[in-house]
Amino acid sequence: MKNGSHLLIPVFAVERTQELITDFLALQAADEIPSVPIFLDSPLAIRVTKVFQKHAGDLEDLSAGPQLLNSPMIHPTETVDESKRIGKITGPAIIMAASGMCEAGPIRHHLKQWLWQHQATVLFVGYQAVGTLGRILSEGARNVKIHGEEISVRARIRTIDAYSGHADGTELADWITERQPIRQKLFLHMAKNPR
Repeated sequence: MKNGSHLLIPVFAVERTQELITDFLALQAADEIPSVPIFLDSPLAIRVTKVFQKHAGDLEDLSAGPQLLNSPMIHPTETVDESKRIGKITGPAIIMAASGMCEAGPIRHHLKQWLWQHQATVLFVGYQAVGTLGRILSEGARNVKIHGEEISVRARIRTIDAYSGHADGTELADWITERQPIRQKLFLHMAKNPR
């Protein structure tokens, strides 16, 4: 990351946040990415991460002794004042903030501050529903309104599907196979296609 650059990640509180923290810490430890501060700006994600950390040994995709919030690189921000102080950071940083589709929460404040700056990158790591600010940005909007103010989009907008929270058909079939024999009932609900 270049000097003063920020990586903004709109996050969902459960699972993806914890996977991202684990991956960022591993990449930093392996010198694959620079060791920059990682701000977790979501009180709910912080609470969920504490639960994940407490029960790490029971989870499939998390090491038995994850650092998560214990790492000196992670800076949880639980208050509005702490969140505002992130905006004063001059060096490179990773900012993970709620909400995942940019519809509310601290991510909107960070986007308002950084979207118009070339040295910022916004990374989407989850589905963006039609009509949400996240979808509008990921589809290439050059200007957006945040808190009633028109913002030019000069930041790089990127998307990564590796953190999808939804299983595909093969993954669902594998999950069912691993749990056989199913003694009671298995219910499958198929959502209607919104088109």
